[in-house]
Amino acid sequence: MNVADVDDITARLALHGGVPVDSPDEADLVLVNTCTVRQKAEDKAMSFFGNLKHVGNGGTGTLARGGSAAIGPTSVSLVEPVIASPFATGEGARATAKAKPFIVAMGCVVPKARGYIAEKFPHVDMLVNYSDPDIVLAELIDRFPPLAGRTIEDSFPPMLHGDRALPSFVTAIRGCNHRCSFCVVPWSRGPQRDVPLETIVAQALEYQKAGAPDITVLGQSIMAYGKASGPEHPDFTDLMTALLEQTDFRWISYLTSLACDMTDRVCEQVLANPRITPLLHLPVQSGSDKVLEEMRRQYDTDQYRRMVAKARRERPDLYLTTDLLVGFPTETDEDFEQTMAFAEEIGFDDAFMFAYSPRPGTHSVRTYPDRLSREQKIARLSKLIAAQRAQSAERSKRYLGQELEVIIEQSSGEGIVARTAFNKPVHLAAARTPVGQFARARITGVRVSAFLGEEVGT
Repeated sequence: MNVADVDDITARLALHGGVPVDSPDEADLVLVNTCTVRQKAEDKAMSFFGNLKHVGNGGTGTLARGGSAAIGPTSVSLVEPVIASPFATGEGARATAKAKPFIVAMGCVVPKARGYIAEKFPHVDMLVNYSDPDIVLAELIDRFPPLAGRTIEDSFPPMLHGDRALPSFVTAIRGCNHRCSFCVVPWSRGPQRDVPLETIVAQALEYQKAGAPDITVLGQSIMAYGKASGPEHPDFTDLMTALLEQTDFRWISYLTSLACDMTDRVCEQVLANPRITPLLHLPVQSGSDKVLEEMRRQYDTDQYRRMVAKARRERPDLYLTTDLLVGFPTETDEDFEQTMAFAEEIGFDDAFMFAYSPRPGTHSVRTYPDRLSREQKIARLSKLIAAQRAQSAERSKRYLGQELEVIIEQSSGEGIVARTAFNKPVHLAAARTPVGQFARARITGVRVSAFLGEEVGT
């Protein structure tokens, strides 16, 4: 979501002459998109703000000369997204007097830490709650002089990465209406807002026109699409059907799904379609029904088990990933062992695994004292990681000898990296197919996080 928001803002700024830069030192405009899901992500954001204190550039602070603003290198982690997005003027402007860039803090950390950021980092010029592109750009137009009088465009060429090889993101939902007791997202990103279906399709068509090989539709709980807008609004199945009917992408993916939003109709009309990728990221968080109830997850292990079975019947090549959270304040040894057993029973292909950290303002912090020590949490997490890594490695063996469709994603002197439809890297020694194009690869070796392979005839 953070990457998609920054790409959206960047693409719109590029309409006003934006050009990429390599570092904040060259920038006229620096956007720092923050994440508050984990404490480490917040710490990284604060550290970045501190490092910007002495940043300057050779620009004039305007977008008028030699171009204007665009995105530079992006530092992002799937677990702890902190995105720094420099924007700068062109070479002609940089030759003039040195000026401090206009620095913007946006995203999930801002609502909870606005006073602290303003006091601790006075060199930050603007603070924007959330990272909704419309909100950010509206405030930039009011506060950043080079954009004064400009308009917020609803239609714009998308931002592509890596010679069209990396996934292209289309946001369908902003915010979240679920109230999981440990999660700060509904408060940091706001309530669920459904992007109009026609806007989503239009953006997807822009990506298609620009040559993107695939798209990924995003939402904090993507299968809840339409639920915030009333019964007459298109739902998730309607959305995916429209994308299948109105675009020509060979691969269409979606993230992230909750078991409480998953239905038989979704399995039969979305998952079963061969143009929908087989990746299903379905966070379970815990294998204990007691903990799930205290987490306010709105499903139990039986419902989760049933939906996974249905999905696998409809899509035999399903690649199932999940999130697992250990050390919830009420989690007992028995609860943890139930999570271990449930993960083994379901047979996840991969998992993102975390130790619970209290997020201020959440229901769990207000209701459940955090009695488990850090050492206890890490011990449980380490045990879970070891078991899941072994399971992932074993499950990966089923792909040995298979020929899979891939997109060639990177090419360098160290070899070729391709990407499967379920987003797993394949390392190739060589490839005839250019970056950004589909190819076929035979899997010759497996690792926990990647495959080894060789290109075969298409």
